[in-house]
Formats: sequence, structure tokens, C-alpha cells
Amino acid sequence: MSDGKLHTRRTDDKKLYLDENRYERPKEIFKMVHAHASRANALRPGAAVADFGCAAGELLYHLHRKEPGAAYHGYDVVPELLEKARTKVPSCEFSEGSVLDRDLLSGATLDVAFMIGVHEIFDDFVPALSNLLHWTRTGGSIYLFGGFNPYPADVYVKYHAVNDPEPEHREPGWNQFSKASFSRYLDQTLGQGRHRFVPFELPFDLAPRADDPARTWTLLDGQGRRLIRNGLALLINLELLEIYR
Repeated sequence: MSDGKLHTRRTDDKKLYLDENRYERPKEIFKMVHAHASRANALRPGAAVADFGCAAGELLYHLHRKEPGAAYHGYDVVPELLEKARTKVPSCEFSEGSVLDRDLLSGATLDVAFMIGVHEIFDDFVPALSNLLHWTRTGGSIYLFGGFNPYPADVYVKYHAVNDPEPEHREPGWNQFSKASFSRYLDQTLGQGRHRFVPFELPFDLAPRADDPARTWTLLDGQGRRLIRNGLALLINLELLEIYR
């Protein structure tokens, strides 16, 4: 939903992340992101690290706890979430700002950039990805996580909840850009061999939530693998995209 500023916002983000408290119980994707960044020595002491769309700072809390020597900064467009982040994660810096704003940072100042569960909000992934590449130093790393379509089609999804009092409101956040589109852009921009996709699978079951059908849950396929789906009739292919600047 556009609010006149240079960003796109899901209307349920504030309630969702203000109510959640996963600082001491990190999400599985946080563990995965840390494992890959740590193996690459990306979070070494003194490294400049930023999380775009940081919400209430839960990822940065986990990263700082595991790798306290790096300098962490979180950016989000929801002031209430940033206020919570500053309270819960005083070891990190937090600022209001959008990954779509090229002037948010001055040039290549980052060693590591994270953007977790954000690119699906945008109807064009290129502006955000272009900025991440612009802000990250040569030799640095970028980590994106979310839904990527394994088939060569970019899928655009918005939904309207039947109990939404605004009949014209369409909620964003579930676009499924193809891996092929990301790869083509990155190959053209950085050259081949500078990125890879890493599949993600939850190690436990998730049940549907009657109060929020857009939240994902798991179901087993014929091989016993956990698939991710939601009440928008979508199967979500979650992967981690690693980019080597």
C-alpha cells in the first residue's frame, strides 16, 4: 500500500511484528542466514552490516548475539517497529528509511546487506536490488530471502480480505518473481557465477491460523517434504539468494 512516500508497505506488518517476540527463539531462516554469512566470514569484526526491512530487529538481535564484532544497522519504514527494535536490541543502530531510496546511503559503504521477506512486496524487484548492489562494497555479500518462482514466470499477487472495511484495498506482499528473472539481471549486472539460490525447508510442521489465513503453513508432498502454502491458494517456494559483490 502506497502512503505517498518512496516505499511500499503491507498494512499488517506493524501489528504482526509488534506482537511477535522471537528474540530468544530465532526463526529458522535467521539460523540459515547466519550459517551462510558466517561460513563466508561476512560478519567478521568491523564489518558494516545492514538489514533492510528489519521490522523489530529480531534478525539483527540473532546476528549480533552470534557475531558481536560486526557493526549492525537496521532500516525500516514503520516508526513503531523501529522504536521496539531500539528498546529490544540496543546493541544495534536503527533508522527510518526505505531500500527504494537511493539516497538512504552514500555509495558503497556496506560489507553485508540483508533483505529478508521484502522483495515480494514490490511490483518491480530491480530498484531495491540495484540499490543493494550500489551500497555494497566490491567483495561484499548480499542475502535475500523469500519466495522465488522456480518456473520462468513472474507472478503478481495482491489480495482483499473479505472482512476488510476498505473495499478497494489490495494487500501486497506475495509476488513471486522467477529465479530466471533474478539470475538474468544479476548475470547482466555482475557477470555469471556471482550468485546462487539455496533451497529452504522448515524442519517442523506449521498449522494454519484461522485468524490470519494469509500466514503460511506446511503440508507434506508425496515424498514427505514439507511444502509451504497459505490461504491465498499459493504454494511458496522459499529460497535464500546469495549474491557475491
